[in-house]
Amino acid sequence: MAFSEITTADIITQEGTFAFDYDCSGTVYAGQGVYAIGTMQVKAPGTTDLQHGCVGVAAYGQTDGKPVAVYGPGNIVNVRVSGTSTVAGDSLSLTKDGEFVEIAARGEYGSGTGAFASGVSAIALETQGTDSGIVRVLLI
Repeated sequence: MAFSEITTADIITQEGTFAFDYDCSGTVYAGQGVYAIGTMQVKAPGTTDLQHGCVGVAAYGQTDGKPVAVYGPGNIVNVRVSGTSTVAGDSLSLTKDGEFVEIAARGEYGSGTGAFASGVSAIALETQGTDSGIVRVLLI
């Protein structure tokens, strides 16, 4: 499944410290988890990129070579969560599509179908509702 961008009104409920400015490698979408690939450069995950941990969530969509603000650890933001069973307190990790997924619900690491990056990237602060999989999380 391709990543579905979160609208600006949905992502900008940031309640933490601040966002860092990075340059994009490729295209990233608002609300998409990203990882660092170089000095102050981020990229959206892909099937072969899952060994990298999430550095944050893009504040808005951007294209290759342009600057993008990224909310990092300590920030509370809205993200898209894959599946329907996420509850408050769940540990989340980044999927190959840039969404987040409950770790206990998936058990897969690596580049297989449904694989996600190793390590916890966020903690769910609320139970997933019916609003297109949008969940408020604390980035860690």
